[in-house]
Amino acid sequence: MKFALLPIALLCSAAVFAHTPVCRCELNSNQIDCEGGYHDGSKAAEVSMSVYAYSGEVLASGKLNKASRFTFPLPTQAFYVLMDAGPGEMFEVDWMDINGVNKGMFAPQ
Repeated sequence: MKFALLPIALLCSAAVFAHTPVCRCELNSNQIDCEGGYHDGSKAAEVSMSVYAYSGEVLASGKLNKASRFTFPLPTQAFYVLMDAGPGEMFEVDWMDINGVNKGMFAPQ
């Protein structure tokens, strides 16, 4: 009986791993352009996106569009982007990890 459950457990764990959210952002002019999706390469349209200042203030929010993209103006303070695909399905991108953003842009806090 134990051996029969092992293949089922392995298949279920692979399915969970396949839908791990991922997000990549880059600076384009004065806009931050983020592309979200899942680890298996599938799109993540309609997933909630929020931009937070380190103080907790919401700077921007919305959803990934049909192309799994979310764009917002470059904030004037240190921030992070949170992709929220549901309970236990979040991905965070700190401004320091965004391609094209000057790492000296915001004073250390």
